Amino acid sequence: MSIVVFWLCAGQPFVETFSDEQLLPALAFAEARRKDTNAQGLPLNHHVVLSSELGDHVGKAGVSDKLPTDYSWTKAHRGGPPESGTPPKTLA
Repeated sequence: MSIVVFWLCAGQPFVETFSDEQLLPALAFAEARRKDTNAQGLPLNHHVVLSSELGDHVGKAGVSDKLPTDYSWTKAHRGGPPESGTPPKTLA
């Protein structure tokens, strides 16, 4: 179970699970839940969400410690004075 579709129908939660190999059927199922209507033509389901954690995802979980060689921005200095010799960039 690595792909899950959640939705609400008449205020009740529902869930359907899919394997890694069933991404296209999961997407089609979620779209069908979005398009479901009642007898009056009003949307039947609300808050349809597809969540996935595929087994062959790229990279390890977390944030990389490797930065580009010319990267010098840090949150600690955000909003402070510009580095010497480097004027601040503007949006204009």
